Amino acid sequence: MTTSPPGVVHVLPGKVGGVLTFVDHLLAHATPGGWARRAVLTDNRLDRDTRFDGQMSGDVTRVRHALPLENLHAVLRRLRRAIPPGPGVLVANDWLELAMLCRHPVERAVLCITHGDFEYYYDLARRHEAVIDRFVTYTERMRDELRRRLPQRADDIVSMPYGVGIPREARARVPGPLRLLYVGRMNESKGIFDLPAIARSLGDGGIDVAWTLHGAGPDAFALEQRWPAGARVRWSGLLPMREVLALYREHDVLVMPSRAEGLPVALLEAMAAGVVPVVSDLPSGIPEVVTSGQNGHRLPVGDVPVFARAIAALAGDRDRLEEMSRAARRTAAERFDVRARAADYRALFARWREIRRPRPLAVAVDYGSRLDQPWLPNAAVYATRVARRWLEERLA
Repeated sequence: MTTSPPGVVHVLPGKVGGVLTFVDHLLAHATPGGWARRAVLTDNRLDRDTRFDGQMSGDVTRVRHALPLENLHAVLRRLRRAIPPGPGVLVANDWLELAMLCRHPVERAVLCITHGDFEYYYDLARRHEAVIDRFVTYTERMRDELRRRLPQRADDIVSMPYGVGIPREARARVPGPLRLLYVGRMNESKGIFDLPAIARSLGDGGIDVAWTLHGAGPDAFALEQRWPAGARVRWSGLLPMREVLALYREHDVLVMPSRAEGLPVALLEAMAAGVVPVVSDLPSGIPEVVTSGQNGHRLPVGDVPVFARAIAALAGDRDRLEEMSRAARRTAAERFDVRARAADYRALFARWREIRRPRPLAVAVDYGSRLDQPWLPNAAVYATRVARRWLEERLA
């Protein structure tokens, strides 16, 4: 009897962001000739976020859907068919694959990644505990919080930072305006509307800076509309990853005024290139990486004047900027080199037989409405919901 070799399947939303970058790094640094590696991207055509249309390492399958218009159970069956048979590991990154596992178990060990210090991810872990074999967090704070919420599973919750590539060349000191960079989703939760206020404050103070903003998202147009007239700014849009990595080396300071994070990929990528982070002092992830005054600055969330003063101080003391740049690069190289961190994940994957726990054949799926029933035809559910939405819009 022939059995399939073990492999790793990562299931995640097919949209631009840190989650996709995390998975791509793991796929790119899998052991050559080792386990089969695949990414299954769930692509919601109704989602406003920017879809990922690029290439990833390893094999990629896309599962398209139109939730919440479709019958949830039809989508779960569609997703299950995209999971290849065989042993190994399934890495869950969001709700849809966890809901699928409740109805359609797999023979693989299931690892659930907590991608942020948000109620959303903690709630996912709690609601789907029965189908998860091992919980993985990026930071010690998230690990401790998840253990507090799931004390009965404390031994199954581990903290494993991910890594980034460490470029051979770092940014170089150049005369002229201080080069400021934002990299991330153009979404209000990222604090992006602080950026034009910071730019305005720097301009009012006569601080010579040049901005580059990289990314896309639902609030990109609104951000551009708020940008102060006369401020030097370049909107790069979305670039291929190799160009993003080159972009870091052309800048001095990463400005990240986020309202909530896990462990931002852009933060580590920037520091690896010697870019000094000026970031929100959030409780998760960032304090484990940035030591304020040494390899960057952690500043009060939403405090635009403090952000502007910290940037102005770096613009006025370039020697200090260079010291902090070297310290930032050392931090990334010593603690977050992707080669070492990916090896940690591979070692965890290799323990899939040990990790896998007994689980029920099926678990209740607490999503959807009365129309989300396994026995209802998807076409009928879809038509009903489209008609209902049209009627609601006409009556609004």
